[in-house]
Amino acid sequence: MSIKKVLTPRSQRKREQILAAASELFMSQGYMTSMDLIAEQAGVSKQTVYSHFKTKDDLFDTCIRAKCVAAEFTETALDHSLPIREFLCQFAYRFQAMLLSTEAVLMFRTAISQIDNHPDLAKTYLAAGPEATVILLVQFLELKQQQGIIAIPENMTLEQAAMQLLLMWHGKAVYWRYLGQETQELETELHHYLDACVDLFLAGYQVDN
Repeated sequence: MSIKKVLTPRSQRKREQILAAASELFMSQGYMTSMDLIAEQAGVSKQTVYSHFKTKDDLFDTCIRAKCVAAEFTETALDHSLPIREFLCQFAYRFQAMLLSTEAVLMFRTAISQIDNHPDLAKTYLAAGPEATVILLVQFLELKQQQGIIAIPENMTLEQAAMQLLLMWHGKAVYWRYLGQETQELETELHHYLDACVDLFLAGYQVDN
């Protein structure tokens, strides 16, 4: 069992400087940016960068996870006590807003750009972002199924049910944004679409009282 290292305030500040610099450089220059440049922009030594992050993949992974935390998209930030529809709608709003952010779009493009030269980067991206999000939603759906609020068919897994929602929640807006195009949809229109996705899901799986 590994023990998480407790950082001093000074060391924590340096870690945050490194993450900020790395995030900016990954977005502006892609994955080809160097650890030397990250150290220079963070105002720390290269040795300090490696003392916090063993590899560039590790740093990329942490940048993505930090984005999820900043978007309040973590288990501790989600209120499982909310009524199921309200929870899923809030989850959807945060999820789509995160996907539409400039940082998320550029991180996705960075991973895609390295598919041929550095395929493991896509695995890092999937683990830190999409797969972590699926786990969050599966945990909630599992709880609601145990409470008898929803019933997922036996020929489906909770992960498949979660994927149905997550893929619907991308919507036109996300796919267009990732291709550099805008749909000109207002936030209210985006939310109406997401609400409809939740209602469709619950119409299929919510247990009648």
